[in-house]
Parts: sequence; C-alpha cells; structure tokens
Amino acid sequence: MARRSIFELAYRYIEPSVRRQLAVELCRRGIPRGRVAEAIGISQSLLTRYLRGERGSRLDLTPYRDVVELVARLAEKALEARRVELDEGIYRIVLYFLSRRYFCNTHVALDRSINPATCRICPTLFGIGGEGGEHQSRTSPPIPAERGEP
Repeated sequence: MARRSIFELAYRYIEPSVRRQLAVELCRRGIPRGRVAEAIGISQSLLTRYLRGERGSRLDLTPYRDVVELVARLAEKALEARRVELDEGIYRIVLYFLSRRYFCNTHVALDRSINPATCRICPTLFGIGGEGGEHQSRTSPPIPAERGEP
C-alpha cells in the first residue's frame, strides 16, 4: 500500500467529522436545518446525510471531549460568522486534532507502515503550544472504508 498523505487523510476523515459534529450541534440547539446548511455552506441533502450518519461518521469525535468542546464553541458563533471565519474555525479544529495525536491509531490502521511511537510529523507541524512530543495518542478505533474506497 502506498503511504497516504496526512493532508489527504485529514480531508477524507477528520474534516467531514468536524463538519458533521458542527451540523449536529447546531441542529441540537434548535437551529432550522436550512439555516444550518447555509451557515456551514453545504446543501440540505448533505446536511441530512450528516444527521443520519451517512457522511462524516467514520471518525467518532465524541471520545475527544476537548474537540467536542471546540466544536460547541464554534457553533456558538457559527450563525454570525462569515463563511471564511467558520471554515478557519473548522480547519483549526482539524489541525488541533492532528496535533494532539488523536488520529494516530486510525492512521496506522489505514497504513501499517506508520509507527505512531516514532512518528512526530503531526505534533511537530501542527503542534498547539510548542513541540508536540508531549501529547499522548488516545485510542481510536479503526475506520472501515466506504464502498468504492481502497
């Protein structure tokens, strides 16, 4: 298997999960679906798939309370934020997730050539608060590939 870029994996797994968590949080707060879709910049059809767990659910963010809290804080300002500000908030959460080494166990399940014990790419590149070696990886379950994916 060819080594996959962490950017590809973040785009494929983490970002959709953050967007889904944001959509779920906004709907939980009673925001009408049309307004949620508009705020996040997605179609109502995609919003429905997020809410049904058909998209963005291959990576469960709920074990990561700090990430869920970041999404909740982003939801508080999502309706007033400009689209570019909301996207920046989403990307910051994705980078935070990587910097905390939360994706390592999933990454190794997808690419057996990765050694989470020695790999320091994400904490070093995306580290929040300096050198990333101090962050510990949390256990995350392997994610099954969707139909049609390698």
